[in-house]
Amino acid sequence: MNAAQAATVKVAFSLNWTFADPKLAQKWFGNVKTEFEAKHPGDTLELIPVPGTYDDFITKLSLLYNSPDTKPDIVQYFDINVGQFAGSDLLSPLDDKVTDAAWWKDTPVPVQEAGKYDGKVYSVAQGINTYGILFDRTLTEKAGLPKDWKPKNWKDILDGARAIKKTSPDASPLYVITGTAQGTFGVVAGPGLLLSASSNPTIFDPATNKWVVDSKGIREVLNFYKTAASEGLLAPSSQIMDPNGATHPAEALHDHKFGITFAGNWIPIFWSKDICAPCWDDKEETIGFSEIPTAEGQQPGIAASFNGVVLSISKNPSNADLAWSAIEIMQAKENLLNIAAWVPVVPATASLKTDKSYLSLTREPFQKAFADLSSTSRSMPSQAEFPIWGNAFQQATQAMVLKPETTIDEGVKILRSYMATQVGEENLETLP
Repeated sequence: MNAAQAATVKVAFSLNWTFADPKLAQKWFGNVKTEFEAKHPGDTLELIPVPGTYDDFITKLSLLYNSPDTKPDIVQYFDINVGQFAGSDLLSPLDDKVTDAAWWKDTPVPVQEAGKYDGKVYSVAQGINTYGILFDRTLTEKAGLPKDWKPKNWKDILDGARAIKKTSPDASPLYVITGTAQGTFGVVAGPGLLLSASSNPTIFDPATNKWVVDSKGIREVLNFYKTAASEGLLAPSSQIMDPNGATHPAEALHDHKFGITFAGNWIPIFWSKDICAPCWDDKEETIGFSEIPTAEGQQPGIAASFNGVVLSISKNPSNADLAWSAIEIMQAKENLLNIAAWVPVVPATASLKTDKSYLSLTREPFQKAFADLSSTSRSMPSQAEFPIWGNAFQQATQAMVLKPETTIDEGVKILRSYMATQVGEENLETLP
């Protein structure tokens, strides 16, 4: 191929956020670049690593899209922002591409749906984050909880935290994040996670095309934060509201600082020899796992949110066929297994969830337990305004933590007033 025919495909990705370590991000994309350029001699895969927090990354992506000269052809990000970019007409629909992809057929329907906007596929998943409860048996057993503790409702969680506070006053009984500093990702791992297990988890009502700003579920979540904060059960606000709050449990659980932790699937893998943040050999004996129970123990008994690491192709890419070829390489088995180990995530495809190399990343019960959650977890709404709703909900729950005397009605008002300003009162509703 001569120089005139040579093509360049640009790929933008988060350097600091998606992968467990920036070096792993560079290594993974470096491997993909090598494979791509071997398959397409003369063509180039240009890597665009973006430093900073996740919201820094999303902001920079928006700026890159402002100019044809800087626009990436492919982006790796989280499905919570697919609607934002698809709604701004920045992405290409992939429906015709995924039809013949074996890995797409092996992707569960809820995970496929999370990458859709307005009925069309705009992203494909590389893996998903699922969420459960990790508890430190050195603290819970001292508090009188059984070795394989399984809370049946949120009261059981709070009662467990109360018992830990009495018997281990130097530890933080309960760790669950909130705060606007964590960006949209933090919604899924904190307030939205609880809302998914509430009596009414609806965020966007498809029947009315309106955003829910008051419901029994929203009030249950606000009350959970309020109760935990007012009784001194939560970890310090400097930790649960930190931009990197979702990763703090890896070290804190190792150091026996947290009793009951709402945690993502990546925490146990952080203890593995691949990442060592920190290394920990006896974690399976020390740390117990439980699914997140529903608020009042109502059916289905357990529930949680999930979010996916996904790939999208920009609208009018420099070379659509080469861009898709790059995605096919990124979706190859070995590359997806490395994503599972290095991000870390639960594989998006059903077959890889039972692959020995995935299950061996950390010993039982964690890998299988977090993978099994993908069948009972729900994604966040794909509408473009979801980051706005998420920020408003974070403001409301954050208020409960910083000022526990805040009433539930006042918390709801924070959510409603911010949404009314941003999307209009006529686009909001109250549900039972």
